[in-house]
Amino acid sequence: MWQKTDRSQKYGVAVYNYSSRLPHRLTLNIGDTVQISEELDGWFYGCKTKNKNECGIFPKSYIHVREAVVAKFGSLERVTSTESPIAQEISTVLREWHTIWKQFYLDQNEELENIQVMMLELMDWRKKIMSRKLTNEEVKDLQQRVSSRIDFGNAMLGLDLVVRDEQGNILNPDNTSVVELYKQHETASDRIRLEQNTVTGVRDTSITGPQTFNLFVQLRNFVCRIGEDADILMSLYDAKFSKFISENYIVNWGKDGVPKDIEMLNNFRVVFTDLGSRDRTRERVYLVFQIIRIGVMDPKDVEDKKQTRRLRRPFGVAAIDITEYLNGLKNDAEEDKQIFIPFQSCGEKEFMDSLIKKVVVAKEINHKGQGLWVSLKVLQGDVKQVKEDYPHLVGPNTCVSRKLGFPDVIMPGKGGDVRNDIYVTIKGGEFTRGPAKTADKNVEVTMVVCNNKGEVLKDVISYGCGGDMMSEYKSLIYYHEDKPKWQETVKVAISTEEEFKGLHLKFTFKHRSTSETKDRSERPFAMAFIKLMNKNSTTLSDTDHNLLVYKDHNSPDLKSSKKMKITEKKEDRDKFSPYLDLPSTREIFNEQNIQPTGKVTLFSGPFTLSAKDSFVISSFVCSTKLTHNVVLLGLLQWQDIMTDTTKLRDHLEKLMKVDGEEIVKFLQDLLDSLFSILMQNTISDVYDNLVFDALVHIISLISDRKYHQFRPVLDAYVESSFSFAMAYQKLMIILRDYVDKAMETNQKILKSAMKSLEYLFKFIVQSRNHFARLNDGRGKQSFELQLKQLIKSISNMMLYTSDNTLVAQGSALKYMCATIPDILKVFDAVELSHLMVEFINNVPKERLTKQKLKCIDDLVHSKLFVLPECRLILLPMMLQHTRVLMEQKEEIEDCIEVLSNILNLTFSRDMDKYEEDISLITKMSLRTVIQACINLDKTSKEAIKCVCVLLSMLRQMKELHFSQYMDMEEFVFLIDLRDFLMEILMLFLDLVSNNVFPPDWMEMIMLENSIILRALQIFAKVIHDRFTQEFERELWGFFFKCSISFLTQKSLQLEHFTSSKRSKIVCRYRDMRREAGFEIRQMWFHLGVNKIQFIPDMVGAVLEMTLIPEIELRKATIPIFFDMMVCEFMQIEPSTRKIKGNFNQVEHELIMCLDALVEGGQGDGEYKDLICDILYKLCSNHSTLKEQGLRFVNTIKELLQHLLEYRKIIQSEVKELRMSCIVNLLNFYHDIGRQEMYIRYLYKLCDLHMKCDNYTEAANTLKLHVGLLKWTDDGLDPMLQSGWYPAARTHRELKEYLYYDIISYFDKGKMWEKGIELTKELVHLYEEELYDYERLSVILKRQAELFACIIRELRPDPEYFRVGYYGRGFPSFLQNKVFIYRGKEYERLTDFNSRMQTLFPNAELLKSLSPPSSEVKESDKQYLQINAVTPVLELQDRFLNKCVNEKILKYYSVNEVQKFTFSRRIDESGADISQMWLERTYLTTLYSFPGILCWFPVNHTDMRKVSPLENAIETLETTNKRINSLIEQHIADDHLSTNNLGMLLNGVVDASVNGGISNYKVFYSEGYGESEIQLHLVHKLKDITKNQVMLLKEALLIHRRKVSEELRPFHDHMEQRFKEMVKLIHKEYRLNVSQVPDSFATLKRIKSQSCVPISRVSEVLNNPNNPQNLSDSSAAPSPSLKTSHSTRAPSVYIKPDKSAPTTPIRPNTISRMNPFKRTSVASLANTSDHSSEGGGSNRNSLEAPIELSEQLTPRRPLRSDEQRRLSRPNSFQLMPPIMNSTSNSSLVSNTSSTAENSDFELGDEMPTPPLPEKTAYSDYSNVEITPSPSHHRANSGNRKSKTSRIFLFP
Repeated sequence: MWQKTDRSQKYGVAVYNYSSRLPHRLTLNIGDTVQISEELDGWFYGCKTKNKNECGIFPKSYIHVREAVVAKFGSLERVTSTESPIAQEISTVLREWHTIWKQFYLDQNEELENIQVMMLELMDWRKKIMSRKLTNEEVKDLQQRVSSRIDFGNAMLGLDLVVRDEQGNILNPDNTSVVELYKQHETASDRIRLEQNTVTGVRDTSITGPQTFNLFVQLRNFVCRIGEDADILMSLYDAKFSKFISENYIVNWGKDGVPKDIEMLNNFRVVFTDLGSRDRTRERVYLVFQIIRIGVMDPKDVEDKKQTRRLRRPFGVAAIDITEYLNGLKNDAEEDKQIFIPFQSCGEKEFMDSLIKKVVVAKEINHKGQGLWVSLKVLQGDVKQVKEDYPHLVGPNTCVSRKLGFPDVIMPGKGGDVRNDIYVTIKGGEFTRGPAKTADKNVEVTMVVCNNKGEVLKDVISYGCGGDMMSEYKSLIYYHEDKPKWQETVKVAISTEEEFKGLHLKFTFKHRSTSETKDRSERPFAMAFIKLMNKNSTTLSDTDHNLLVYKDHNSPDLKSSKKMKITEKKEDRDKFSPYLDLPSTREIFNEQNIQPTGKVTLFSGPFTLSAKDSFVISSFVCSTKLTHNVVLLGLLQWQDIMTDTTKLRDHLEKLMKVDGEEIVKFLQDLLDSLFSILMQNTISDVYDNLVFDALVHIISLISDRKYHQFRPVLDAYVESSFSFAMAYQKLMIILRDYVDKAMETNQKILKSAMKSLEYLFKFIVQSRNHFARLNDGRGKQSFELQLKQLIKSISNMMLYTSDNTLVAQGSALKYMCATIPDILKVFDAVELSHLMVEFINNVPKERLTKQKLKCIDDLVHSKLFVLPECRLILLPMMLQHTRVLMEQKEEIEDCIEVLSNILNLTFSRDMDKYEEDISLITKMSLRTVIQACINLDKTSKEAIKCVCVLLSMLRQMKELHFSQYMDMEEFVFLIDLRDFLMEILMLFLDLVSNNVFPPDWMEMIMLENSIILRALQIFAKVIHDRFTQEFERELWGFFFKCSISFLTQKSLQLEHFTSSKRSKIVCRYRDMRREAGFEIRQMWFHLGVNKIQFIPDMVGAVLEMTLIPEIELRKATIPIFFDMMVCEFMQIEPSTRKIKGNFNQVEHELIMCLDALVEGGQGDGEYKDLICDILYKLCSNHSTLKEQGLRFVNTIKELLQHLLEYRKIIQSEVKELRMSCIVNLLNFYHDIGRQEMYIRYLYKLCDLHMKCDNYTEAANTLKLHVGLLKWTDDGLDPMLQSGWYPAARTHRELKEYLYYDIISYFDKGKMWEKGIELTKELVHLYEEELYDYERLSVILKRQAELFACIIRELRPDPEYFRVGYYGRGFPSFLQNKVFIYRGKEYERLTDFNSRMQTLFPNAELLKSLSPPSSEVKESDKQYLQINAVTPVLELQDRFLNKCVNEKILKYYSVNEVQKFTFSRRIDESGADISQMWLERTYLTTLYSFPGILCWFPVNHTDMRKVSPLENAIETLETTNKRINSLIEQHIADDHLSTNNLGMLLNGVVDASVNGGISNYKVFYSEGYGESEIQLHLVHKLKDITKNQVMLLKEALLIHRRKVSEELRPFHDHMEQRFKEMVKLIHKEYRLNVSQVPDSFATLKRIKSQSCVPISRVSEVLNNPNNPQNLSDSSAAPSPSLKTSHSTRAPSVYIKPDKSAPTTPIRPNTISRMNPFKRTSVASLANTSDHSSEGGGSNRNSLEAPIELSEQLTPRRPLRSDEQRRLSRPNSFQLMPPIMNSTSNSSLVSNTSSTAENSDFELGDEMPTPPLPEKTAYSDYSNVEITPSPSHHRANSGNRKSKTSRIFLFP
């Protein structure tokens, strides 16, 4: 018993594929999600979540059950997974992509690998999300990356764009305004485009990442054998400029290969912070590791205890390029992913700096497995934010390495970026070797910071984070190097409380000995120093400093007798203080112009200048207290110069010229100084304006884009640090004074003041608040009055029209709204709103329009607009300005932007909240926006935004708003309301027909459609209520057109979407087509008596609507057709006042539209059944309309059947099937009398024939159109016009054009006889009707050419084939039907079989010609039954009693035929041919060949039996015809090769294989034949036998005359065999053939032709003026004249057909017949059935019984038609016989050669015929022969020319 599943088993995922053919099973693929309803034992019952219609049972073991949330909606359940939304989205996306990926794999799409990589990424990310091990920030970060990757993949695959919020969650359109949704679509598109550009290598530098970011690095391990302690220095390095950009991070590594502090293993973490936008743009940034060995000088001496220890020596470098990580091109850096960085050791004499440069440019490093393992991750935000967002990475123990310089933003105040650091880089030096030294020194530099007393400051030096602060720093030591290059950077961090004056850096240089004993005795041999503060109290400049090196008097280098030890002991410090008076740098030395000589040196105390030595350092000050600028320093120390008016004034004026970088560094202190001067100065007239200008300058500087990031710094200062309570009064007074005197004030200063309005008001308000707190709010009214007057002054300034104030006014408009948040803190909002309205309205018209709109837009985004009472004040002003400008078509884009922002801010799910606002917006702007949408270019961005504004209005309008709007005074007259409705309906029609949004913006398009549908429903009610009495046909028609276009638009056709997309749309918007359809149906029936006005115009539109594959929609709308039929049927005719009584217009229009729409892809079998059922029921119940209606329904049903078949086949490459479908439609339209449709499909068929080179069929197709035309000048009806000749206006004109085309096609198809028929009509037209002799001459020449082609040109005879299509697998018009096919040129049965198998690759060939069983016919498979058939000649009466050229008759043997035959053996058991009966089948086709198709169905079949005697007669007749044909050819062409003749004769006279005539021995016996018919046939057989003997004799004579000497023995052999054959016939069959005289050479031939040679005719015609032509006309032809080509074809005389097939012929009658005829009466005149069947071709010869086998395809590749055309003759009549072939019936062979097929067990295919010999059966008529005199004389009695004709005597 099935039971309901509990809530814990409602949702599952398939983990295996499941498929079963058993009923009620649900097929599952891995990953399919299912909703489970019931369970039983090991089975579940449920449905797929992506398609609830797919239900069934499936095994429990195939399903992984997951937690789910079950929501009930009445009886319905909605089950959703409990996974996070992002995980669910990944799952959905992967399923959708997987389907596409599989298709990509099949198509070998180039994007296959890309989509695969992205799918694997998503799987990996989903795994991380599902692990629940990520922090919230990591989840957010990963969610952003997932969203980005999904959006990018969707764009690449052409899927819909997904819009998201800032957190990456999919946006819900229900909670989002139209404007916001559009903006999010735009943002998403830009983001995807950026990522696509990044992938393709095109970077968009205009879009950057967050301003501040950090690089997290964790050192995992260091693999290197050092043997001593080491320091690892980690820092960022700019490879382009070869300099470090960050402080070092120091790791202390032990000599044992592990950290010194083992607890720090795998815990060395550092954050490189303060990185900003400029660091993203660096070309090459590396993370560099410097390894410093701390131990002995030479690592080889590490075991030597006498060596000096703790020396800092370079060891090696490792580096990795992190540029792509910093600029975001690589995002695979994760904290758990380890990266290996190879290590490069330092050479013996190599500097660390040189090694770094070498490593960063090296492509590969031979690291030998040595290197570092690190993890990287880019963290966004400042340090404080990073510590909050990534606490697991950046903890208390994580070191922070700062950038060498300030971050992009320097925050003031406590906890801000208060720094006082100086970075010193020890670059290099040059030291001379002392006189007593034999080698260069091992120089070590020691740096300390001293005050002016020489005291060393404690713990002020840092070598990097991770290490302790030091009092002194010792450099690296390079062994025996007198020009060392250290390039080591240290930080000097001095407290801001320290007295900076007198501080200096002191450097001492010491030689370090390798021996510890010697090293102890070494003392510094020199020193250098530099002061940190210049004489003008500014700080040391940021540049290189070349320091002077001073040596000790007691140094061994100076060889002084008295030595003095340089020490740092306190008691000796005063002795060293004199060096501070010495110049410290080379620059100062040069400035003092000191010129020491060799005798006089510069010295002080124990130190003497060493001119040859040098030492270079560089410094960089990073301080918020120290500055290089004198002006800034003076203002910061304003108290010192307060009394010096000139100096203070000078500093204030020069502040404008100070670099902004310096100002922003000291922003807080500088502002404090300025406000202090402002409040404490006693000379207001002098200082107030200067201070105000300085303030304005600083604020303007911060407002610039370059320093925009310092706005938070200024905001923080105002909120936290500003404390001047009385400043507001002075600021307001000064500012108002500037504004009131705008025309007099310096415009640059006024502009800066307007630019600084925001912060000036911030200072004013903050100052007032401080004052109010200190004085309990005293002076509030006075302040408000002052503030109001100030605002009014600014507002009055806007009235100026002078160009002088234009810039200041523009700045005021730009920055005024920024003051609103601060003003609202101290001022009434409503009053401020009025002031802002006045401010904007004061701007003169046509002045600063763009700035005014920008100000309005800023006002929309201000806090004032949020307040309802303020909004009612501001909105009318805003809407008025935008409406006026839009109507004037000025600043359209800005107006649309303002309106879009207004609508965006007034959007709410609670529509009542903004009801009054929307009403105001609608009344003032709706019509203007509609007209703007109509006028704008729909492809422009402005138009799209304008459409969004309109949609937003319509969406936010309630029905009440619509009613109010249409009840306005503007629409008092209905004509005005009509115009409005027409406008908006026209716009809707344009929007749904040509959507302004990209096709992948699915959410935007669906929201648009839902808004338009709602509006249409409201407008429908208005149209019905107001325009029914006063009917407006145009308005109603436009509504129907718009609504139906809406319904049929592409974006609403849900059946074309994936199931997930379809369900998503239906869930949110429902199927909008159904709602629209119901509305249209309702409106149609509301029309009442006005319906007739829309008939038949509405038929096509309604039909298009009903073709939508939505069942309920179809059921609701199909009855409209019946209503139309009734309306037209019952219409009262004005003339007769009677009902019309028919619905011809509806019927005609419906048929026309059905044809176009169904062919275009609409409609299906379900629609056919539904429309026929509904209309049938409706018609059946209507008494008056019933008969016509039912007939119409049947017509529609048949039409739809044909159209659906045609549409199904038209996509196929099988052109033959398409032709069949077209012909079916042709016949249908012909039967119902639809000429225009009939002609339309005629030309489709013709075009298809032309593509297939079926010229004959194309010509016959055009003849059908010609048949509808007359030879008159009547005007051409539109339905008869041809698209080929649109200029033709009359019947005759078009018919004449088409005749020439048809003649041309017949010529190309070698149907010259058909072309001649048409030329005769044209001849009559030009000669008898038009008297146009010029055209007559042309057409007669064309006719002559066609006649000549019949005689001269080689024309291959087509083969015919019978094809039976059995089984239901074929299209319905082929199922279980038999067709006759006309083969292509030179196409044989094997070729045709191959072609049919190519057309139907799934079809199976039947191996027998027996009728197929009913099982085969009803099978779902495809079965083909194919065999060759022989056309039955039906000779025309005009040829009877005439001598006709054989080439003329040959045409009619295979053309203009409609009857065909083939035979098969009845009994296969016996081998005795004399007892073999045949079954002969006669097939009659529906049309004759050739026709409009290469095939026609068989409409009649007849069968009869053929006796063995008749079979024998036919076999011998066939052989006789072949012999006769060759004789005629040799008579006509004396140069023809005898090869074929010899092979044929040998096959007859020497047929020693199958018995020959002995097979028919019984027929020659005296007693055979009982009936008169049999006796007649026996006599005929004997006559034919005698005839063959005489033919053989003549053929042998020809062969003997023409045979070559080499083949003479072969000829002799044949003559011998012939004599033996004659004796055998005479002896055994008692036929007296020996009495034939030996001298018999030729047959007697009767000539009936012109006696004038053709050459003479040509001569006369070519030279008609020659008088000799007349005199010589009767002269005998010259022997030397060449015989004309046209006289060489054999001719046949044909007697009338006077005998019936069943009437016996008496023997004496037969004996009187000419025994020497070459073409039988039976074959040409059809005197008897059996004789006509056997003539012509041996296609179905049973010489070797043929049986259909599996090998029906050719044994070699198919050749093209052209190749086949060139490679072989058309039939066996033209194929050279093969030597000793058994295919020829011999009188002495045992072979029974017949034209029938044995029970057609079609066996092995016939071998491919050889290439035709050009000398044998090619166009022999073009060979001119000059007969020899002897030959001429020999033939003179019987042949007067080479043309041979055969006469048939009665």
